[in-house]
Amino acid sequence: MAEITACKENMSEQKADGSPAKKKIRTLDDAPNESHEKKGAAQLAKEKRDQEYKNWVVAAPQLYDVCMQKHLRWPSLTVEWLPGYTDAGREGWNRHQLLLGTHTDGEENSLLVVAVDLPDVETEIDTRAGEFGKDTSAIALTLPHPGGEVNRARHCPQQPSLVATRPASKVAYVFDIAKAAEEGPSQTPWLTLRGHGDEGFGCAWSPHVNGQLTTCANDGTICGWDIATAKGGGITPTYFASRGESAVADVQYSPQCPFTICAAGDDKALVFWDLRTQGDKCSQVVENAHDGDINALAYPNFGEDDQFRLLSASADRTVKLWDTRHLSKPVHTFTTEGDCVQVQWCPHDADVFVTCGADRGPKFWDVSRIGASVEPDSDEDEPAPPELVFAHGGHKAPVSDFSLSPNESWLAASVSEDNVLQVAWVSEAIFGDVEGDGDDVGTGWQSGGGAAAAPAPAAAA
Repeated sequence: MAEITACKENMSEQKADGSPAKKKIRTLDDAPNESHEKKGAAQLAKEKRDQEYKNWVVAAPQLYDVCMQKHLRWPSLTVEWLPGYTDAGREGWNRHQLLLGTHTDGEENSLLVVAVDLPDVETEIDTRAGEFGKDTSAIALTLPHPGGEVNRARHCPQQPSLVATRPASKVAYVFDIAKAAEEGPSQTPWLTLRGHGDEGFGCAWSPHVNGQLTTCANDGTICGWDIATAKGGGITPTYFASRGESAVADVQYSPQCPFTICAAGDDKALVFWDLRTQGDKCSQVVENAHDGDINALAYPNFGEDDQFRLLSASADRTVKLWDTRHLSKPVHTFTTEGDCVQVQWCPHDADVFVTCGADRGPKFWDVSRIGASVEPDSDEDEPAPPELVFAHGGHKAPVSDFSLSPNESWLAASVSEDNVLQVAWVSEAIFGDVEGDGDDVGTGWQSGGGAAAAPAPAAAA
């Protein structure tokens, strides 16, 4: 177990917008034409990033109740907390679980279940004894993933032991991790879902109907699946729609209507579909919702007044808040420092959401602070957006995915391109000092309570 240490430097060159670029083989002929100004700017940016990371390491014990990182053998493109926890065999500590996946061309890829031992809310970590920053995680279960890299893995809310994955192939999979932990990993997934013509990332379970799953793909197809009646083996979709040849990056169920899904992707539009209607005719479209590809969507899981909120995250470095009752324009636009690849509402606070992407993050935003006044830290600094309440500074590479725990408030997990998993339990005092003195962004919108967590499958020893 190691204390917090600096992550390995990402040695690949980067584009001007911060996204990774392929390395260019440089020759002596290139040297005379190299821009010294650009080289100087890149060096200054690196020095600034390194200094920010050093400052974060020093401040971390004051910012977090728990903060640890694990260097993975292979990078993971996906991370998600499983609901529930068990006793960790140590007084005052609980064992939580995370879903991860491998991303490698060198050998067989795997779906991973990682056990993470964490203190409960009444147990304090002794920083003087070196406990702060220790890696208290271990891989509890490794399942072969025959379709290649694990682009995304998400658990079924009604049956958390059922996990759907999107591999780098045309199919999708469903694993039964509880059965695998009890009987041993199988060489094949429990279910293979065939219906797409290309790989994809989008994967969403219905919060309304047990075992109802929707996936999307780079070929523009959207498929619905009835997992509840499946007996194993291979199945075909019960619902099929197509957006043409434009890639669909994400799909999410409306919390307000069990038959409505929203999908988005490279065509920059928000597209709403009625699952009762087969075919390519959608129920509503918001064209040009963003100036760039839309990477992710998020609905909240709170009361009726909050269920009309929709977030869309884009490669145009913005996240937009929409009221699905009035889609003529967004309620507000949040600006990020890089391409935003993932967004999630906080399960314990109706006004807070989190983003991640090329700007490393994750970053916590509060919609109740829209319009609030902000004073800069100094005359030279640009004031941060009033809605930005906290930025996790532990990653030195772009963040591929993150997850907020349904079990504990402000407990986050994130994975970055440099093979790093971080678990950060942000101090509640960080958010307790924030008062939403901005305008009411949604007429009649009120905060609600989070949904109760379902029990998680037991982790393997």
